[in-house]
Amino acid sequence: MSGLLPLVGHSLRRRRGLLAALSLMLIVFQIFMILTARNYEQTGGFRQIAALMPQFMAQWTNMMGASFTGFVLFGYSHPLVQLFLVAMAISISTEPLGEIETKFVDLMMARPIRRTTAINRTLIVLVVATVIAVGSMLVATFGGLRLLAPATARPPQPRVIVSLAANLALLVLAWGGIALAIASCARRRATAGAATGFLAFATFVLDYAGKFWEAVKPISRISPFHYFDPFTMIGGRPLSTTDVAALAMMFAVSAAIAGVVYVWRDL
Repeated sequence: MSGLLPLVGHSLRRRRGLLAALSLMLIVFQIFMILTARNYEQTGGFRQIAALMPQFMAQWTNMMGASFTGFVLFGYSHPLVQLFLVAMAISISTEPLGEIETKFVDLMMARPIRRTTAINRTLIVLVVATVIAVGSMLVATFGGLRLLAPATARPPQPRVIVSLAANLALLVLAWGGIALAIASCARRRATAGAATGFLAFATFVLDYAGKFWEAVKPISRISPFHYFDPFTMIGGRPLSTTDVAALAMMFAVSAAIAGVVYVWRDL
């Protein structure tokens, strides 16, 4: 534990502006979604959307766009929210490689700390940042519903909201672990970040293709996004233990690989 907490504090201080801006953006986005859902509920817009929505789309999204509940929870499934959070995870997880490039690692290794301390520091910062970001969405959702939900609306169940947030957080952590494993093997931070970003985009598209194309469905299981299915949870399905286990395993295995490679690599 020697040197771990100072490094965690140093990394969090460096990212306090990013975390504050990201949390504020997520809060504003979620409040905006609640306000929009409130307007549709009061004007009867959801009935019109339900009448126009194709049947196959209604079944796949559990009438997400045609109900107050679905619209409020749309933020947790929005592709931009997912990709923004994954980008945050990549930025944090490639920090050890950035420290090698800037020679900050020389200062760390001059002190009596283990090499794994740098990896453990990054994992802790990743978890803290993810909790702050997703927690901001939770606070905005519960607070916005309490203050802004119309009396005629049927708000989402707290269990569903928490399940979506937990599943989203696990997805972000899984990608953070993958980015850390790639960064531990790469020579340049930009290369590691670009490779992970491309992989995230490719597997995101693969997951969506698997939802509509039966031939691709078995292959799509390699995508971490496959284990985040917000639409079924919006429809009432409990958080799947299989999804939790798969994402947790991706995070744990990637973190272990990063630790082993970083110990033996040339700094």
